[in-house]
Amino acid sequence: MSSIQIMLLAATISIPLIALLINKSRKRKKTINRKVISIFTRYPIPGVTKTRLIPSLGREGAAYAQRRMTEHVLGRMKKYCREQGDTDLAVWYNGSSQQKMEYWLTAKAKGDNFMHFLQQPPGGLGEKLTEAALSGFRDNREYVVIIGSDIPDIDSGVMEEAFETLEGGAEMVLGQAEDGGYFLVGFSRAAKDKIGAVFEGMDWGTEKVFQQQCDRAEELGISLLILHTELSDVDTEEDIAVMEEALKICRPQLTDRKWSVIIPTMNEEDNIISTLDLVCKNCSSETRIQEILVCDGGSKDNTVQKVKDFSLKVNIPIKVIHSQPGRGFQQKAGAESSIGEYLLFLHSDTSLPPNYDVSAEACLATPGNVAGSFLWAVDYNSNDTWFFKQEMRILEYFTNRRIRTHELPFGDNAIFTTRHAYHKVGGFQEVYLLEDVLLVEEFWKIGHIGIAEGDPVITSARRWRKWGLLRITGLNRVILMAHRFGVSTDRLALWYYGDKLKAIMTANKKKL
Repeated sequence: MSSIQIMLLAATISIPLIALLINKSRKRKKTINRKVISIFTRYPIPGVTKTRLIPSLGREGAAYAQRRMTEHVLGRMKKYCREQGDTDLAVWYNGSSQQKMEYWLTAKAKGDNFMHFLQQPPGGLGEKLTEAALSGFRDNREYVVIIGSDIPDIDSGVMEEAFETLEGGAEMVLGQAEDGGYFLVGFSRAAKDKIGAVFEGMDWGTEKVFQQQCDRAEELGISLLILHTELSDVDTEEDIAVMEEALKICRPQLTDRKWSVIIPTMNEEDNIISTLDLVCKNCSSETRIQEILVCDGGSKDNTVQKVKDFSLKVNIPIKVIHSQPGRGFQQKAGAESSIGEYLLFLHSDTSLPPNYDVSAEACLATPGNVAGSFLWAVDYNSNDTWFFKQEMRILEYFTNRRIRTHELPFGDNAIFTTRHAYHKVGGFQEVYLLEDVLLVEEFWKIGHIGIAEGDPVITSARRWRKWGLLRITGLNRVILMAHRFGVSTDRLALWYYGDKLKAIMTANKKKL
């Protein structure tokens, strides 16, 4: 057995063992922190969530606004908790199950063990706030601060002021909202016995509630201080501007999201027209496709001219983007030139299924999914041998199992995402190999990768016909294993492409 084989065998055995030990260490009971931030939110269901925004944004737009605000506020609070090291985060939810909430707000690459989820109790807002406060003190914490998920301007500075106020001796702290309510309420343990009565008699949802809450605290003898910062929650049309500014989002991004389809090419004159034709024919409506961007890496054949000729025959705008070769470079260039709110990255030898835009959009609408892909099939046909067909069926089975079980699609699976998520993870890296794997690994840090329901994409079997299943699949496995061991993508690309890539890399360096 060669040294490389021994190394790969050792890795196969040791990696699962290391993962098991890490998981066991994570399951050990953690020490309860002194402070807790409790966030109230709802699962973003169209027609149920943020109903006062529906006249302005529509059902889906209002739900999406709720989703984005919750993710925005939670992201800021996670950052605060990581930096402080002594603060837990409790997400009090309504309208869903704990499983769905965890899927939505806990990334695949988990790591925030200071966060936990709690179902809001029945009753009115007063009862819910009472339970959130008392729950923190039952867990022996010293300070509890409660906020909503629709305060997009709240930040770590506000939280620091709130906790410093309580640590300085105040029994209660309030953050005044600009509409006459309040966006934050907090307590020290000294107020524990009075919390049961502090929320009684409030006219919730009115401009009176802030003053009523101050008066109630005074009646109960609770020492109260008010934060210097006043913020707005987002409930009505007049508040949308606050969300747009904080989230750097505009109205069309909430209500009229369309697709940019990005296709990298290199000498694809034999495939590109059929691929483009299905992009145009298989969408639910041409109005849903903002544009098709063909990102050419320097084709020497007739690829570019064929694309330009085809663009004159269809209603969907088709543009040619020129880039240096390498799918990482090409797809990054395409994404940077695109204007759609949804991005779909399609290989030029892969065909999209009917209504791909609808199924992909439904996948991304699932809270927690920051990206997605389609199931996968190969275009083997009656001219292929029986043995080859069986090989392709086996390949399809294990590929789709990998997508379902490990959330690990490759470029052939037609990865799609939102512009927001794409930029949040930094987009494609400019590499010659594994650009899809690197992107997926970044998505794992912020959410999940879902699967579009319906028919699969169909990829050309030309590689397997030419080189055989064992050679292609075996090389891919070695490349992935070496990547996990930290071998650079440039070195892996040289293993994969050989002298052909050396010439490309040399030419690119000369251009620079």
